[in-house]
Amino acid sequence: MQKIKKYIYLFFAFFFFFFSAESQIIKKEIKKSVYYLYLPKEYDSLKKWPLIVALHPSTGRGNVMIDRFVDLADKKGYLIACPNSRDSAYWYYNEGNDILRMIDAIEEEYSIDSKRVFLTGFSAGAGLTYCLGLNNYEVFRAIAPFSGPFKTLEEDGVVSLSNSPTKHIPVLIVHGIDDNLLSIGYSDYAYKRLLEFGYDVSIRRINGLGHEYKDNVNPIIINWFEKFK
Repeated sequence: MQKIKKYIYLFFAFFFFFFSAESQIIKKEIKKSVYYLYLPKEYDSLKKWPLIVALHPSTGRGNVMIDRFVDLADKKGYLIACPNSRDSAYWYYNEGNDILRMIDAIEEEYSIDSKRVFLTGFSAGAGLTYCLGLNNYEVFRAIAPFSGPFKTLEEDGVVSLSNSPTKHIPVLIVHGIDDNLLSIGYSDYAYKRLLEFGYDVSIRRINGLGHEYKDNVNPIIINWFEKFK
């Protein structure tokens, strides 16, 4: 009988642990804009936590994006927010307003350090990262666009670079050398333009990487964010 009780206890302990770990990913909605929020297992409202906003590529979704960050979020101590684009096939640049509202809502409900809000995104999400981060330098501590366009954003007037150092934001550009969809030339151009305007910009070119999101990318991005914690 004692042995049966022991197994029952272990079963419920395992169930509770599994459930609590899974329940860390929370689906939320603001004005029909859906996002997913991950709270690290050690989350404590008595301290201030850094927040990473990560934007999915075209045809992606926030729940898929957030899965890429869970392990590092626990290890490094970040909250992660991954919104859905309203159109399941693409990001539109006016959706930046949805993301800013999302950040405000998270800061109201959770213990966030507003001076350590970071932004990253892949492919189309990287394009919105440029747009949202460079145009809202007061919101984000640093941005890390991964394999995204830049030149067309500048030509269309969606992104405007500033000559004022007080309006600059640190930028890490990440791109795969073997990217055949958006060639690394896109990021080389962005790097050159940001340097011309005096931004604190770095570029990380990854050998053997095409237009894909492999596991070795997030450690590069988050370890760079760590410089600003």
